[in-house]
Amino acid sequence: MRQLFHFSALTLGAFLVAGMGSTPAPEPMPLACDVLTSLPADKLVAQDLTYQTVQDHETNGIQMSMCSALGADDLPVVTMLLRHDGSDAEPQPVDAQREAMIKSLAETFGQDPTASFPNVGEAALWIAEIKQLTVWDQSGHVMFTLTAPEDLALRIANEIVANLP
Repeated sequence: MRQLFHFSALTLGAFLVAGMGSTPAPEPMPLACDVLTSLPADKLVAQDLTYQTVQDHETNGIQMSMCSALGADDLPVVTMLLRHDGSDAEPQPVDAQREAMIKSLAETFGQDPTASFPNVGEAALWIAEIKQLTVWDQSGHVMFTLTAPEDLALRIANEIVANLP
């Protein structure tokens, strides 16, 4: 439950950092479960997975979807939140979005989170306390979080970024 609260805080923070402008939006993005099921799972996870859509909605051109890949024990192996800003608005620069997320997490935790900055996408943020990797790409129009052990999250993130539309 605590992890879900932190995940919700990240979701809210992601929405709050969008700005206005006129840069064209990227191509349409598949939903989170479609992204996860398209990955070469045998190279990423050594078990059969089932996929469960947790959330899927669009408001004003901003699409949010969330998917959990469940293992044989029906527990999440990885959960993905995907935000695609297909609106006419220009998001804040990716570094500003990352800094806003760190600030939001510090407020949520009551202290600065343990953060590192992996080299994936245009900007990335790993938060050890909640085992969550956030990646920004396509000038901030695409943001996704992966909740999983760090090595798995990084393998999946690199695969996703390499195959974004």
